[in-house]
Amino acid sequence: MADNLEWHTQVIGDLENSDLSYAELAKKYGRSRDTIIKLARLHKVLRRIPIAKGARKAVDMTAISPQHKALGTRLSIFRGTRNYSDAAAIIGVSRHVLKYMELGCYDFTLSQLNRISELLGSTLVEMTTSFRMSTPRGAPPVKHD
Repeated sequence: MADNLEWHTQVIGDLENSDLSYAELAKKYGRSRDTIIKLARLHKVLRRIPIAKGARKAVDMTAISPQHKALGTRLSIFRGTRNYSDAAAIIGVSRHVLKYMELGCYDFTLSQLNRISELLGSTLVEMTTSFRMSTPRGAPPVKHD
C-alpha cells in the first residue's frame, strides 16, 4: 500500500511544478488520465504553470520549406493594401488560411496553387523560387526603373 501513496506524491509534485499535461503524466506513471485528474481534484492541486490551450499562434509557426515561404512572400505582395478578408475571397480561401499561406506554414492543394498562379500570372516554378535564387551568382545585378 505504501507504493501506492508514493506515486501520489510524485504526481502531485509534477502537477504543481511541471507543464506536463494530464495525459503525459498518466503515461509517465502508467495510470489513466482520469485517475490523474481525480488525484488532482482530491488534493486540490493548484497548477502553477499555465497550460497552453487553443490554436497555435502564428508567431510560433515556422515555414514548411523555402518554397512555401517564397510563395507566401509573393502572396503578401499580391495582397498589398487589401485586407485579409478581401484577398482571401479573391483566392478562394478563408482569411486564416491566407495568413498561414503568407507565413509559409500552409501546405497548398494543387487547385489552390493553380488559382494562385492564375492570379499572379506566373508559373508554379516562378512562384516557388526564393527571391535570393532569382538572380544567379555571377550574373549582373538587376536594374529596377
